[in-house]
Amino acid sequence: MHGDLGIDHGGMERASLRLTEHGDEFATALRHLRERAGAASWGDDGLFGAFVAAYNRCALTAVEAYAHLGGKVSDTGGALAVARRRVSDAEGDSGRQILRSHGETDVAWA
Repeated sequence: MHGDLGIDHGGMERASLRLTEHGDEFATALRHLRERAGAASWGDDGLFGAFVAAYNRCALTAVEAYAHLGGKVSDTGGALAVARRRVSDAEGDSGRQILRSHGETDVAWA
């Protein structure tokens, strides 16, 4: 085991893009489900009407829950991209600070 800390910037970027794409795919699939949910009908408005209405409400509730989940997947991809960018910026800033201070005497690190 060694003491180096670091991240795989390329891997993080690929993961963030994939999560964002997956969230978009999720949203597309849910659009189709949303169109179908609430449209269930067995051709009987009598006895089964109450069951069909309850089924439609359940289906729409599930679709909305899945939509929330898809949004979170996409948001996680965006947050991962921001985190990678911030780490990259911090690494660049600290590297520049070290290079700039090289050769200076009495450098105080806070």
